[in-house]
Amino acid sequence: MAIDLPPAVADDWHHVGGRTDDRSLSLATITAETAVFRHRPTADALERLRADGSVPARSLFTVDLAISPSLSAIGLDPGDALELAAPKARDGVVETLADDGIEVGAERANEYIDRPDGAIGHLTVLEAAYPIDATAATDGGTPDDDSVTIDAEVHAAVWPDGESYTLAGGLLPLEAPESDLLAAALDVDPARDREAIVDLFRGLDLEASDGD
Repeated sequence: MAIDLPPAVADDWHHVGGRTDDRSLSLATITAETAVFRHRPTADALERLRADGSVPARSLFTVDLAISPSLSAIGLDPGDALELAAPKARDGVVETLADDGIEVGAERANEYIDRPDGAIGHLTVLEAAYPIDATAATDGGTPDDDSVTIDAEVHAAVWPDGESYTLAGGLLPLEAPESDLLAAALDVDPARDREAIVDLFRGLDLEASDGD
């Protein structure tokens, strides 16, 4: 079941789509249900930036992971297996973004993070090149390169959640296109966007695992 946004960020973001994927991991099958949310205040600018993408340049996402058979049935505790699960979860995010034409690059951070409730998760921050429409690149001019991108940043974190894991994160623009009008409407503010992602992380409703 798709995961709702916590109250701290729900008002400024709305659901714009998602996907469900099945993946094999050793003895188990993982079903990942992804929900993507777009920033309401800059929704028009995001649409003008790239009209045909499924993942907006400023977006949040949640991923509900269901594992069959359960981890306990194969002798694993979600908390103990977090170090193994985190890279697989990150790879799923990279695959989803790549399927939408977004190029994910080098790692900027790879670390464990704590929530106020004591839950320990694992965070990866990645560089990204976000493709934009040629008409959005300049004010009425023609870009020199049809493959125009802007610098962006991906945050993806995963936590144990009962018998499985929950993953959440966001994509944020680090720069604006050369179009002055669109740049003003896009309102690039990495610090604000990172804080929204932190609010998402802090507010997720997680179940305690059996090992807690």
